Amino acid sequence: MEPWLTPDESNVSPRKADLLKGLDQVLYWLDTYLQDLSDEALGWTPAPDVPPIGARLQHIAGASRRLATYALEDDYDPHLLAATAERDWAVPPRPKAELLAEVRQSLTDLRTRIAALPDEALDEFRPVGRRQIPVRRAGILHHLVEHAAYHAGQVALLARLWAARREERPRNG
Repeated sequence: MEPWLTPDESNVSPRKADLLKGLDQVLYWLDTYLQDLSDEALGWTPAPDVPPIGARLQHIAGASRRLATYALEDDYDPHLLAATAERDWAVPPRPKAELLAEVRQSLTDLRTRIAALPDEALDEFRPVGRRQIPVRRAGILHHLVEHAAYHAGQVALLARLWAARREERPRNG
């Protein structure tokens, strides 16, 4: 059953339950669409300026860590943190299992930290980015889930395109 359809955890408020289910849903989609995909497919670039699946997985993990830092950490260098974003897309070939484990670890750690937050902490404003824009913690975490889901959808589409590419047959006449 997809995570969004499961009952809320009894010890978690509805606001946090929605965030946790969102993270679980991202992992569900990635597991579903990548289970039969080869390591070779992770490096496939379907068109110029379209990053491969492996880069998207790296970006999900990296961006989730950065957004979680904005939402949950007090001591960080916003310029240094923002500069790490460029590294997400420059990914040397890595095995699927390794990339998925990194994403899973990142989202699982975040899940634990969200569950442990007091509910009132979700309404606190946190500085985001180089400009230190004040954003409610709940808004940052909601965006983190949206962002990861967005890229999980891209991964799903690219995985389907890879499979279709592999199944192509020459046209007659």
